[in-house]
Amino acid sequence: MKQTSKIKSVSYESSTIPAGKIKCYISGKHRPDTPEENVRQRMARSLVEEYGYSKSDIEIEFTIVIGRTKKRADIVIFLEKQKHDIENIKLIVEAKKESIKPTNKDNGVDQLKSYMAASINCKYGLWVGSEIQAFEKTELNGVLNIIETLDIPFADGKFLVAHSY
Repeated sequence: MKQTSKIKSVSYESSTIPAGKIKCYISGKHRPDTPEENVRQRMARSLVEEYGYSKSDIEIEFTIVIGRTKKRADIVIFLEKQKHDIENIKLIVEAKKESIKPTNKDNGVDQLKSYMAASINCKYGLWVGSEIQAFEKTELNGVLNIIETLDIPFADGKFLVAHSY
């Protein structure tokens, strides 16, 4: 007795990532595989999976205008379901390779603070490099202050550790 078998063709979506590239957790685009990019991608994953932010509210390398200069912030989280405009920035993350210190003249926390200051409604910032530092922007009597804090809020606005102001 002769048996016939039918083989169904199966097609798979290509998930090949070119050499020297990594897949962006937020956009799905291929990005250069650099030490800084690896830190950024780990942080992006944490913002979604641990802090609860939606990928649709996050943008990678968002342009921020500071005076006449255009800078690109590594990760920007916008107010939930709002247009991705500078007025709707809730939180900025600046990611650096693990060897960069927060006191670095060009890539330290001052870079993040300048982005936060230029983004009128941005309330929080996170600098990630050789260590992790969280910041909160406050204004008192017309004076802008960006102070170190314990952590950034979860997407629901709550903190893991209660603030003690």
